[in-house]
Amino acid sequence: MQDSDLLSEIQELKRNLQVAFEVLAEIAQSYIRLLNLYAEYGGIGIDVAIPEIRNDPIAREIVKILFDLRRANVSQITRELKGRRGKASRNTVRAKLNELKNLGVVVEVPGERGKVYTLSKDVVKRWLDLIGIPIKLEHIKDYLR
Repeated sequence: MQDSDLLSEIQELKRNLQVAFEVLAEIAQSYIRLLNLYAEYGGIGIDVAIPEIRNDPIAREIVKILFDLRRANVSQITRELKGRRGKASRNTVRAKLNELKNLGVVVEVPGERGKVYTLSKDVVKRWLDLIGIPIKLEHIKDYLR
């Protein structure tokens, strides 16, 4: 191996290590941010990113359901809500979804068999920013359709 080949390999390794350390520093900053959020709020729930739903347990649960399912219709949300809370009605879910739509938290999109609901891009972005995950929204296709 020639000296120039060895030198170029060392430079490549140096660049790779610099990138790795930058990523590690970002992860450490995100971790510290999460610890601070936990210390400040006593938890890291979705209501930290969406304070408008802090005092509404049903709306908070619907948002959590949409985070889990990505997109769902009223019946699916009602079924899931009933499983989590013990009771739920389609009318309540429909009313809460309208409130969340007006707040810009959820959006209504056409599905294969009617309307489905998903979280708005803004909410997903706020959540990812809050927890410090540097993911571009284009990479989260389920929320963009």
